[in-house]
Amino acid sequence: MKVFRGQVTSGYGEATLNLAPVMQLIEQRTGLTNLAPGTLNVTISEEYIVRADAFIYPEEYPRNQKMNDHETIKLQRCIVAGYKALIMRPDSHELGAGQYHGKKYLELMGQRNFCETLKLADESYVEVEVEGNDEWWRAGL
Repeated sequence: MKVFRGQVTSGYGEATLNLAPVMQLIEQRTGLTNLAPGTLNVTISEEYIVRADAFIYPEEYPRNQKMNDHETIKLQRCIVAGYKALIMRPDSHELGAGQYHGKKYLELMGQRNFCETLKLADESYVEVEVEGNDEWWRAGL
């Protein structure tokens, strides 16, 4: 297991709208249901390539048709301050030196609004665990 201590930051404000059409697919493919809309955006000190547990493929992601893109959404399970969550990252964010947010940025989805639940604001710090086993995942809230 790997642990990041990341800093909460503002995102583009587009995750809720962009992901709404595929939320059911995300829940089906990851087994994490009743996801809250939006993402918690966290910057980390090192580059991280998402090790996807599930994908949303380009033809399934309506934003691609609208923006004439060909993004695949990578989803990796993680634990945020004890709560089960997912890292959501478009593969385009990992290209080259990292387009858009880049590889030092995690967009986190969960069953709760993490800012409200954990009383987080921009510049707050939060721990994000990744790459755990099934027992680790089951232990999350």
